[in-house]
Amino acid sequence: MRPSIILFTIVLGGIVCGGVFFIFGYPVEVPGANLAAEPLSGGAQAFLLPVTETNYRPVRDFNITEPIIEAEAAVLFDVQSGRLLFSKNINKRLPIASITKLMTAIIVLDRLSLDDIYVVSAENVNVDGLGADLYKDERFLGLDLFKIMLIKSSNDAALTFATEAERRGINLVQEMNLKAQELGMADTRFSDPAGLSDADTFSTAADLIKLVRHTAGRKQISEVLTTVAEEVSSADGKIKHGIINTNNLLGKITDIVLGKTGYTDIALGTMVLEVNLDNGIDQVISVVLGSNDRFGETTKLIVWAKKAYSWQ
Repeated sequence: MRPSIILFTIVLGGIVCGGVFFIFGYPVEVPGANLAAEPLSGGAQAFLLPVTETNYRPVRDFNITEPIIEAEAAVLFDVQSGRLLFSKNINKRLPIASITKLMTAIIVLDRLSLDDIYVVSAENVNVDGLGADLYKDERFLGLDLFKIMLIKSSNDAALTFATEAERRGINLVQEMNLKAQELGMADTRFSDPAGLSDADTFSTAADLIKLVRHTAGRKQISEVLTTVAEEVSSADGKIKHGIINTNNLLGKITDIVLGKTGYTDIALGTMVLEVNLDNGIDQVISVVLGSNDRFGETTKLIVWAKKAYSWQ
């Protein structure tokens, strides 16, 4: 045999043996995967990727076109699959108005007590200049003040909680921002507990999905936010307050988990809504920011999703 042929045979055999040793002798790391090892004969190991099931639901019917949404930003998110069903400017920072009160409610539950009595101070009456919701020196059980803040979206109530928190050495707004960081809301900042500061309070549709998902797990918040109307009284029972939910979609869209509205002249209409679908097995979250028709556009998104997607 020629020397060149012998040399080629030796080199080729070395490459093949080396390849076999590389494949079966060393673990191959796949980023983000949990690898399971099964022993082979001769002590070698083969590393097998776990089998993952792709979630194809909901299934889209592309014969049904996307809705036209005039809002500055909007999103429709499927909770179970983690998929965006509709999106528009979801990472654009925008004022969110009273959607802010969702985060306020979370911190109130975490750091204050709804069993305590809260006193309304003079500086927290008529804070928006649109009329007083509460009266100076009026006293409330925390739960009733909580209902006024969320159902009526009362700025006076939100500021009353903040004042009491400050008296106890708690910076409520600071806690709100820390919670936003914890939830991964990187494009969100709060500057007041009511959402009145359009220039300094902002979020994105994408961030608000995270907020709604967290809030939906707080039954005390979701139960209050699905209350259409209620009468609450001051702690002494002398003053009664009839409060009506600012969410006009209650009773019009079925299976609402929670919803929160907001409005200022700069933010325009804002709204978040979570709705149960597929007999409660799945949920969709809609967010609309900077809208002249928050209720109409939110309804349009929910109705479109039920027509354009199948959860069966």
